[in-house]
Amino acid sequence: MRLALAAVWAVILAGGITQTANGLQTDVLGVRASIEAFPAWMLGIIMASYYVGYSAGPLASRGIIARFGHVLSIVIALVLAAAVIVLHGLLVAPVPWALLRVIDGLALSIVYVAIESWINDRVENRVRGRIFSLYMVAQMAGMTVAQILFSMGNPKTLSLFALSAAIFVAGAIPAFAVRSKAPAMAPPVPFRLPQLFRVSPLGALTTILAGVSWSVVFTFGPVYAQKSGFSLSGVSLFMGLAMVGGAVMQFPLGWISDLIGRRATIGWMSAGGIAASLFGLWTDGWPAIFPFAAALLTGGFIFPLYGLAVAHTNDRVAPGARVAAAAGLVLLFGLGSIFGPLLTGWAISAMGAGGYFAVLAAVMGLSVTATAFRR
Repeated sequence: MRLALAAVWAVILAGGITQTANGLQTDVLGVRASIEAFPAWMLGIIMASYYVGYSAGPLASRGIIARFGHVLSIVIALVLAAAVIVLHGLLVAPVPWALLRVIDGLALSIVYVAIESWINDRVENRVRGRIFSLYMVAQMAGMTVAQILFSMGNPKTLSLFALSAAIFVAGAIPAFAVRSKAPAMAPPVPFRLPQLFRVSPLGALTTILAGVSWSVVFTFGPVYAQKSGFSLSGVSLFMGLAMVGGAVMQFPLGWISDLIGRRATIGWMSAGGIAASLFGLWTDGWPAIFPFAAALLTGGFIFPLYGLAVAHTNDRVAPGARVAAAAGLVLLFGLGSIFGPLLTGWAISAMGAGGYFAVLAAVMGLSVTATAFRR
């Protein structure tokens, strides 16, 4: 465990810093869009545009990582993401935002493919669940910090956009500092999505569902909180509690999955996600303490899903195919994520704010079903 952590700590830190910037920009865009009176369906399209680019990234990342290496790929992509979020603050309109979100998603998906393939290349199966859980804890911690930073700024000005850009650039520093420890630059082994489903159908399916659920929380969590009448600090607390829940549950669930198996852990965790989401739907409109509790519980059960899906898949993938497998998993996550904002934008337009929790409950129900039929 210590040797594995020594080999990947820098990229785990880089992932946490990157997610801080990503979480901050998502909050700013969601709240600023509401301030500008963008309709919920339009916001759904804007947020889904990010995941269109995110899904395209893995298709390009294989060649980019093979040509430039993990470190330089991370540095270039984060600098591009920094430039894009500043342009969001300068061009406040639906069409420019949708186009910029495509570019942003493309850049960040390359970052995540590089980081996650680095981790999977350096970590053995017997500790992969715990190491990947630590990586996800770093991401949740970064998202929690993002909520604190968001509550201290003003989404009506350029300041939070610029701060997000600066954090993106800072995310490149840890990986650059340990560039000598990066995996070899050999071209990755091709790994097509049908092969990924054959090797690990449950891992592939739950990765898609993780993308749907994560994107729902990230893109419409702030919108739900704002439509529920929360102040700016209340929006930050609602999102922060979801991140804290995810961070607290990541490592215990990763450890449990190493002991009792990924499939059983995914099934029980998804069942908990259904209960937490239905609780949030039931308490919609109640005093703030109840939606806050629902945010904490849903985050705890939903956010670990991706890490467990990745660990489950990599248990079954040959070492030489892990860069390509990481790209395939990020692609599946991105494809699933496209549907989250679209479904939630429609659900909130039809049901009001409670549509947010209704979509989460439905997605977790599909995850439980997947564990019943797939291995």
